[in-house]
Amino acid sequence: MGQSQAVVTVNNFDIGPCRVTFDGVDLGGTLSNVVVNFKYEKAPLKADQHGTSLLDEAISGIEVTVETEVAEVKDKDTLKKVFPNSTLVSVAGPPAQKALDFEDQIATRMLANSKVLILHPLQYADANLDYDWYFYKAMPSEESSYTLGPSEQGKMKIVWKVYLDLTQTPPKMFRIGDNTI
Repeated sequence: MGQSQAVVTVNNFDIGPCRVTFDGVDLGGTLSNVVVNFKYEKAPLKADQHGTSLLDEAISGIEVTVETEVAEVKDKDTLKKVFPNSTLVSVAGPPAQKALDFEDQIATRMLANSKVLILHPLQYADANLDYDWYFYKAMPSEESSYTLGPSEQGKMKIVWKVYLDLTQTPPKMFRIGDNTI
């Protein structure tokens, strides 16, 4: 009996870094992988007549997060973008100085600060949007981590939360591909 072989189309493989753009601003170099996590939440459907047996499931929502690591950790203007609830403080120079203040932000709503987040694979020309990941309403969750160490480059991990865009019909979370079609 012969072995079965899967059809493999190498052109469908994907590898390489991507540009991360938030609210129209390129966030600079990234380190490691950019990870998109998404899952449909499901509510179990059961009936007493069948005990605890699962009869079906109904989609009850979708949760989407994106993880990136920003390499340009000394650029306070970029860090202000990924920490929108911080305050950028500037003093004219020379030399010009900047600082970020992290203050109490109790009860601040996040949706109002959410913006478009785009992941564009750098292996494709800027005009080729076929493989872009377009998130309509994304917000840095500000539950980030900053890594400093003697043996590796500093990096800032950014976790993005994606909200349902109710201005779209039907409401959308994200699109893979050209958002203009």
